[in-house]
Amino acid sequence: MKQHLSAAIALITVTVSLQSVASASGWSRGLTVTSLEVNNVGGEVVKLTVGEIVDNSGHCTNATGYAIRDSVTLRGSLALLTSALIAGKTVDLFVTGTCDATGMPNVIGVILHSRWTRLRSATQPHR
Repeated sequence: MKQHLSAAIALITVTVSLQSVASASGWSRGLTVTSLEVNNVGGEVVKLTVGEIVDNSGHCTNATGYAIRDSVTLRGSLALLTSALIAGKTVDLFVTGTCDATGMPNVIGVILHSRWTRLRSATQPHR
């Protein structure tokens, strides 16, 4: 009985681990922006680097940072990221699991990391 329970727990642990590894998109939380760059690589794009390990679930060729190209959110994201960089605040990025034309992981959402997102992160799986 004890061996069956151990095997079941091991299987559940492996399943949960593989699920988070196989997840192609999701929030990367509490990232420190270290640099920002605006370029025109196949259209306007904001490139940013962070102090943490880059979520490269899309296996992009350039895992040095993230790229934001969505024209609807580009300017607002740039303003928010600039504020976070200057104020030393952390951000949460929604990484799509796809690669941008720059070769970097593509981001379509940016929010300031807050106490609320930390509390929510504790109750939901981190991606």
